[in-house]
Amino acid sequence: MLVYELEIILQERVFFASREIDKFFLTEPVIGNYALAYAFNLVTAPYRVEDVKNEKPAYPADLTSLNRRGIYLTPATPRQKPVLVVERFNALTDSYWYQMSNNVVVGDLAYKLDKERKRRPANFPQEGHLRLLARGTRLGLFLCCREEIIIPSYIRLGKFNSKARVKVVQHWEDPPRMYREDASIDYYLNPLDLPAGSRVKLFDLMSVPPVPLIKNVILSGAFYQLAKEKYLPVDMAFGGLAACAP
Repeated sequence: MLVYELEIILQERVFFASREIDKFFLTEPVIGNYALAYAFNLVTAPYRVEDVKNEKPAYPADLTSLNRRGIYLTPATPRQKPVLVVERFNALTDSYWYQMSNNVVVGDLAYKLDKERKRRPANFPQEGHLRLLARGTRLGLFLCCREEIIIPSYIRLGKFNSKARVKVVQHWEDPPRMYREDASIDYYLNPLDLPAGSRVKLFDLMSVPPVPLIKNVILSGAFYQLAKEKYLPVDMAFGGLAACAP
């Protein structure tokens, strides 16, 4: 098993809609491992949402393929106190005439002249505030794989496809395995991905979609020992789909 410790350095501001409070859309200082699997191009999704049947993510099908290939990524955890910035957005038209119609701004005069003409309902805001991860933020994660894979130098993240640099900090080949009681893990883990034999004692919860993540975990089970007091749970697999792993 190969284990890579990676660092992501944000080259642009990154936005995920982790939480929504009225017209305030907040990015939490963490990047989930489902998003990272797509960002690293380990799995692909249709670019246009109209191409997705029922407009729902295909996590089970996509991530099961990674389990079968023996590839796993942990969520990305900030390496220092994260810097978050707030900016306002306004997508209202500056044309002479416009009106609201089914939660979408209509600026075409054809709609003004034809009273029967309606736009399809839209479910996106026209104005509000965004909280984003600042440029220069550094986040760390682990990538496990059975065979060597190409790790891209740059990836795109978030709703705005923001650019981020990827750096390999360190890597290990077949690191030693051991059993530990009450090991302290200070980076984010996806609780659905932990192997069945793991026992979680304490943790901090970050409530983000689609899966809440845990940090500062007191965990018992089998670990890779990467350095003194540096442990990584073994046999993690995406989405509670461990049965699909070899």
